[in-house]
Amino acid sequence: MLFRFLVLVMLVVVSSGCSWLGKKDERKYISDIGTLTVRTASDEPLGVDHRDVIRSYKSYLEVSTDPELRVRVAHRIAGLKLQWDETRMDQLGDDIDAMVEEDREMAEASIGDYEALLELYPDRIDNDTIYYQLAKAYSLAGRQNQAIAVLEELTERYPESIYYLEAQFRLGRMLYNVNDFEASESRFTQVVEFGFKGNPYYLDAQYFRGWALFKQNRLEDSLLSFTEMIDEHFPDDETLMAADGAELEVLNDTLRIMALMFDYLGDWNEIARFYDEHGTRYFEYRIYAELSNQYYEKKYYKSSASTLRAFVDRFPDDDRAPLYYRRLISGYEKAGYPMLRRKHKEIFIERFGVGSPYWETHGEEVRTLITVALGDYIWDLATFAHGWGQQTKSARDKRERLEQAAGWYREYIRSFPKAPDAVKAHFLLAEISYEIGNYDDARNNYEIVAYQYPFYENAAEAGYAALLAYNKYKPTPEEEARWRQLTVASAKRFVLEFPQDERRGTVLVNTAEMLLADEYYGQALTTARLAQESGVELPPRYSYGASLVQGHSAFELGKFEEAETALLAASEYSELNRKQRADLRQKSAAAIYKQGEAAQEENPEEAVAQWLRLAEVVPESDLRENAEYDAATLLMQTEDFARAEEVLLGFRENHPNSKFSNDIRSKLIIAYEGQGEWRQAAFELKTISDSGTDDEEKRIAAFQSAEYFEKAEDYDNAIVMYRRYAHTYKRPFDPAIEAHYKLDQIYAKLGEEEKRRFWLDKIISLHSRAGDDRTDRSRYLASKAAFELGEFDRRRFDDIEITLPLAKSIVRKNNAMQGALKRYTQAVEMEVLEFTTPATFHIGDMYAKFSRGLMESERPAGMDELEEEEYTFLLEDQAFPLEEAAIDIHQTNISRTYDGLYDEWVKKSFRSMARLMPGQYDKQEKAVTYVDQIR
Repeated sequence: MLFRFLVLVMLVVVSSGCSWLGKKDERKYISDIGTLTVRTASDEPLGVDHRDVIRSYKSYLEVSTDPELRVRVAHRIAGLKLQWDETRMDQLGDDIDAMVEEDREMAEASIGDYEALLELYPDRIDNDTIYYQLAKAYSLAGRQNQAIAVLEELTERYPESIYYLEAQFRLGRMLYNVNDFEASESRFTQVVEFGFKGNPYYLDAQYFRGWALFKQNRLEDSLLSFTEMIDEHFPDDETLMAADGAELEVLNDTLRIMALMFDYLGDWNEIARFYDEHGTRYFEYRIYAELSNQYYEKKYYKSSASTLRAFVDRFPDDDRAPLYYRRLISGYEKAGYPMLRRKHKEIFIERFGVGSPYWETHGEEVRTLITVALGDYIWDLATFAHGWGQQTKSARDKRERLEQAAGWYREYIRSFPKAPDAVKAHFLLAEISYEIGNYDDARNNYEIVAYQYPFYENAAEAGYAALLAYNKYKPTPEEEARWRQLTVASAKRFVLEFPQDERRGTVLVNTAEMLLADEYYGQALTTARLAQESGVELPPRYSYGASLVQGHSAFELGKFEEAETALLAASEYSELNRKQRADLRQKSAAAIYKQGEAAQEENPEEAVAQWLRLAEVVPESDLRENAEYDAATLLMQTEDFARAEEVLLGFRENHPNSKFSNDIRSKLIIAYEGQGEWRQAAFELKTISDSGTDDEEKRIAAFQSAEYFEKAEDYDNAIVMYRRYAHTYKRPFDPAIEAHYKLDQIYAKLGEEEKRRFWLDKIISLHSRAGDDRTDRSRYLASKAAFELGEFDRRRFDDIEITLPLAKSIVRKNNAMQGALKRYTQAVEMEVLEFTTPATFHIGDMYAKFSRGLMESERPAGMDELEEEEYTFLLEDQAFPLEEAAIDIHQTNISRTYDGLYDEWVKKSFRSMARLMPGQYDKQEKAVTYVDQIR
């Protein structure tokens, strides 16, 4: 019995677990531990089961008197009964009905044992284990409410128990199962708040808490809870992808319920809204995918696609974006939505295609994924639009669809230039482009097919079609040179690349003619030349065509010498009618005329020769008159006036009724001017003045004619024309007063003073009446005229001697002086400096001369000395005021030096004052010697 007792005690201690160790008050020290003998246990299994052990424990209780051991053994018996139930439950699985009566009795027995222990020992510190085991027993017995109550008491009474976390977790599960979701959430929250360390229920508690929140319809809180769970346990995509086993099941189920909740909240847009509010998460792509799958399973195909597209719109640069969009397209395809499928193929190409911002910012791995679908999508869209365009009857729809197809073929070529079927795309694109009038694109793609894929079955047709496209296209002025080169190159390549083609002989000529018809003159000319130089013998019709194209094209391009030769050659074609031949000769004359035009800038002599040659080559041409006129004009411009005069006179004789007749006269005038033949020029101008129809032209011609007669020293005719102008034209004012002045100058040359006086007086009158038309020039001429008239009277004044009898001579001299004073005063009042100082001097000088003349005049005979003295006094009385006036006037002239004026006439006034007032104005400076200065 003692041995059996020791075995039982050891079983209790070992099987009770660590929670029983170290709970007695006795202290253990190293010295208290005795020597232990270790016996090796047998490897043979023990031939006992739970019932045998339970019976052994019960036997012990019958003899044991130690209270503590009795409690522990009783606890162990209850534990073994519970373990029996757990084992049987594992064996039976879900088949509870298979439990035998013994099983049920064992379960109830374990519950009774635990309840008895709690009743007998309610305050033991290790009762947490009893509560834990009792709750488990209730649970196994299907008595959930009692299990919940026991666990609640355990967590309340033993917060430090090792079973606390598990009890809280089990409570959460049980409360959830009985639909008390709020309480369940609370229990799970407490488990989560304990933290991750040392908490094996942490992940599951987070998971079930999310579910408890969901069951309360607190969707936002549930989503946030699940989000935090994923954040913590799957911090990046690598850990997410590495999840497996139970962890993977939790993860997948979490994503499923999260997707479902977003659907409950509205739709896929709720995902973005939620994570915009709570922060973007890397794993959102999984939620979008899950929600899309759920929609698809429910046959909500558009919602499924919209969810996938929402992800792409939210994360446009994500590596998965193309895959999600492909899933979207595949969904529409499987669901039978062809229009939506094509629409989103277009969007896929736009967003992810070659060269797109997405393509440029992603590496080869992502590009490879895109390429898989891209080619199929583009080709499908191209062939669909092409087929629709060919079948539709509406011209508008046809063009629209063909343009769409062309765009997709172009996109395919751009994206996959090295693909085997790229040549086919080029050819189909060329066909469409030609059909819709996009000839530039057509010829480009035809040429690619013809010359980059020479072994393609339609290569020759493509080459010929390229030429037709060249003929149809109308390049801009900026493109013209380039287009010309391309056209010629294409025709030449066709001839060289396809030498056996039966169209080779006519390709170049036909191309040239079509280019000419479309006014592509450069290309036409080059092609016509190539046709004539290619070594191909052309029939007369094509030879004529080549010459015709060459002539017209060269003419339009300014190659007039070549045009003349080619057009004259074309005019010899026997099938032409009279009008056609005349037109060609007329254009040949135009080419000659244009050669003159082209040469006039750099080689005027050549230009003149060409224009005069026109009459020899095509004498019947309407351009002959213009050519001869232009030859004369150019001779005038180059100042070859002698030859110009000859041509002009010949023109006047050959074309008397020409519309250029008036201009011929003008040019003759210039030719005469250039040769200094002023009199001939003047007569031509006089003719215009006499018989012209334009009043202004007649006025100008009259004045210029007078000038040219004056230059030729034909003063009689000059006077006639100046006088005509002066009497006829008062306006404009400037030439009118000049005409008066010219008459004065001519009469001055002829020495006709009286006629000069007339015109000088007219100048003064014309200026004084001019009002606002007065100018500095007219004031100058009027001042000069007044001065000149004063000079006439002053000279007469100087010529009159004061003789006896004084009364007569003085009156005559005074009259002359007054006339001069009046005119000089007029000159001074006009404030023209050139005449102000001399007029002032002459006025002062006349007063001085008058004074001296009186004093030096002849004395009457027979006077005695006294009488002579008195006579002299009388003369002095008359002379003194005159002398005083002379002094005042000379001082006025001298005072102008204060204004910086010191000319010849001011100097003369100084000299006059030296005579009149020698004491003041005739002082000589006294030189002081060096020795005198020292003294």
